[in-house]
Amino acid sequence: MSFLDLPPEIRNQILRLLLTHDTPLKIHHFASLTPPTSTPLNLTPNILLANRATYNEGRTILYGENKFQAHPMLLSRTTFALCARRPVSPNCLTFIRRFHIRVRLDSDPFYDAQMVHEAFDGVEELEVEVFRASFEAGCYRALDGYVGVRRVRKARVHGSIEPEFARWLERCMMSKRGEKVGEWEELGFSTLELVEMDTVVR
Repeated sequence: MSFLDLPPEIRNQILRLLLTHDTPLKIHHFASLTPPTSTPLNLTPNILLANRATYNEGRTILYGENKFQAHPMLLSRTTFALCARRPVSPNCLTFIRRFHIRVRLDSDPFYDAQMVHEAFDGVEELEVEVFRASFEAGCYRALDGYVGVRRVRKARVHGSIEPEFARWLERCMMSKRGEKVGEWEELGFSTLELVEMDTVVR
């Protein structure tokens, strides 16, 4: 009996053991202010080289069920696992549904709100890690584009950010398109009133 003779459910269980991980990633790219630290992922992607059928089944698991780093300037158009110098092949980008991105508050982003919306609206998971070069440097305007993201199944915002604002931004990203999610002004971060998809992303 070969691997392909096994029932699909058994094959998928085996592939998930070989191709998925839940290790928190410590990444190395040019936007980082700390020295790089390698993260052992303990994956076995060589299983994808066995044959075409295994490759087709396995890559949806490898790319669809793991979290990848979105590029700090190019967003989901360039993603990588641990190092920005080794991006994911463009042929596999459409399978990625779980993202982690680092947003620096004390510098202007290289993207606008529409680009953020197109990159992350409706994804399975989005983790936004906020950081700054020094204490109280910068402002939350760098996060404006993420206010317009909607229909994220699981959102997490953390880092150099007040907890109440992080929870509010998570609610924004996990809400439905057009749904009112509360008043931004109540948190004292902007003059915007009710934050909805239509008021942020044109």
